[in-house]
Parts: sequence; C-alpha cells; structure tokens
Amino acid sequence: MIANQVLPINLPMAENPAEKWQPYPLFSGTTPILQMASHFSVLSAHHSPHLPHIHPEEELLIVLDGEADILISDGPWIEGARIEHLKAGSFVYYPRGQHHTIDNTGDDPVTYLMFKWQCARDTSAQPLGTTFFHFDKHLHNVSSDDGFAPQLLFDHPTAYLGKLHAHVTELQPGAGYPSHADPYDVAIVVLSGNIKTVDRTVGPCGVVFFPAGEMHGMENVGDAPARYLVFEFHSFD
Repeated sequence: MIANQVLPINLPMAENPAEKWQPYPLFSGTTPILQMASHFSVLSAHHSPHLPHIHPEEELLIVLDGEADILISDGPWIEGARIEHLKAGSFVYYPRGQHHTIDNTGDDPVTYLMFKWQCARDTSAQPLGTTFFHFDKHLHNVSSDDGFAPQLLFDHPTAYLGKLHAHVTELQPGAGYPSHADPYDVAIVVLSGNIKTVDRTVGPCGVVFFPAGEMHGMENVGDAPARYLVFEFHSFD
C-alpha cells in the first residue's frame, strides 16, 4: 500500500546521452482506490521517446521545466496528429486507449511528471476525453479573504474513476488548512512557493500524494504566494 508521499524534485536532473530519455521513478503501488504509479522523466532536445502508443492505464502528464509538444493521434503514427505545445505548469490527461506521445522540438531538455493509474472496475458511460490545461492561458487571478484561492479546472468521471477532479490553488504566506482525511486519493504538484504538509516542506516541482483516508494539512511557510495543482481520484462508490 502506498503511504503518504512528499517528494522534492531538485532540477536539473541528468539526461541520458545515449537514449535521450531518462525516467526517474517516484512511487508505485496500491491505494484504497487504485493501482497508482508516478515518475518523472528528462527528455533531451530534438527527441521523442516513442511513436504514439496506447496502454490500459489513464494518465496525467505535467510539464515541470522546459517546453514540449504533445501529439494526440488516431493510431501509432504522427501523420495528422493533433499537436498541443505545453509549457511549464501545463498538463494533459489521457484516457485509456488514446494514442499519444511527447516530442521535444526545442534546444533544451524538458522535464515532465507522470501519474498513471487503473483499477478493476470500469463503469463510466461517458468518460472524460483527452483534456489539456495551459497554465499561461487558462489560469485566472482569484482572491479570497482567508488566503486560500482554488480555481476549478475540471470535474468529470473517467473509465476508472467516479470522478477525476483538478484545480489549481494560490495559497498566501501563512495561510493553509487544518489536518483532515479525504475519502479519495489526492496528488499535488507544487508550481511555485513553499508549502509544508505532514511535517515536511516542499518547493517548486515537488510532488505530494495522499492515499484515501490519510491525514494531511497544508501551510504556506514561505514569504511569497504558493501555487500548486491538485488532482483528486474519486472511486465510483
């Protein structure tokens, strides 16, 4: 069973000069809801790790540093593929069975984070399709009296989830929320600032994961606003 995870990612990480693609595992295992795995990868300039492929898992890809093209295809080919350019802080959700790949067309490496999951149950009649979030286009300024300002990105069933929920939060210095437990798995990706949770501090590009039922709180322990992405993985029950 996966325990609480608070994992700093200190960039830059080393490239693989031979393969041009270097994965770094973070965690893998079961939660009360899912089979979940996470890793991040460094993709070298002018390289793609593979042609568009499919797999049974659903997946989130978040760009941590650099820029890359995401290709969405109807098959294992690049001709005619939909291309979306993602910058740091942006992400894409892939449903199971969607052909996809990533291509670094620039002169610098790109580092990106992956969450990949599946479960035995599949009951969603209208699952969420491929969904993009562009940090520089879709993020709006929000404010609140308590220093905690979330912005909803999407909230929709998938093939393996009763609901996949995503929002981005801006947390002011000194603000936070008390310890509690959620009935769903939660993944957090820090975009800027410094947050403290379960007695550990994590900064930009850090990854946090709380399995369903695990106690956790949050506080901005820095002197600047903290921004982070939140993904909730809800069961069908």
